[in-house]
Amino acid sequence: MGILQTDALVLDQVRSFLSNDFGIHDLTGAPIGRIVTEGGAGSRLLMGNRQLAILDTDGTLLMRVVDPPGIGLDRYEVHDGQGQVVARIVKEFTFFTKALRIELATGPQLRLEGSMWDREFQVTGPGGVAATASRHWPGVAEALLGRERYVLGFSPQVPVPEKLGTIGAVIALDLIRAKERNNG
Repeated sequence: MGILQTDALVLDQVRSFLSNDFGIHDLTGAPIGRIVTEGGAGSRLLMGNRQLAILDTDGTLLMRVVDPPGIGLDRYEVHDGQGQVVARIVKEFTFFTKALRIELATGPQLRLEGSMWDREFQVTGPGGVAATASRHWPGVAEALLGRERYVLGFSPQVPVPEKLGTIGAVIALDLIRAKERNNG
């Protein structure tokens, strides 16, 4: 089973000094993919992690989340395996919540919105709730190392572009949090 064939993903962070990698599992713990940091070590050291590849279990590139340099609100792009932009993600200016606008290239606009404490999130679109996400530490040692676990549950029958945009938004959310930690 691959990432797009399941309605529940567990993303376990494996952060190190110059990377922000994740293992992706289904609810039984079976590996179904991974997220790997791309780009040169020099640019990551100066600008942070700006490009992450999402790979299926067999190593096939499913999508890539790119953080292009820019001024103003954080913006991210989600590219499919062929390099086509499938979504743009924009951090919205809000008080007491986290909110991202997910602009799909082929359809509706989605919104990821979460609690003030950054633990529970919902992705909504024209059809209502498309997905929910929660963030927590998988254990004490992982918490001390700054590693997190995201559990992402999709509503049944969510179309592939919405799944790709939602996965991209959860990754962008983690990149935003890393930037805020480094700047604060």
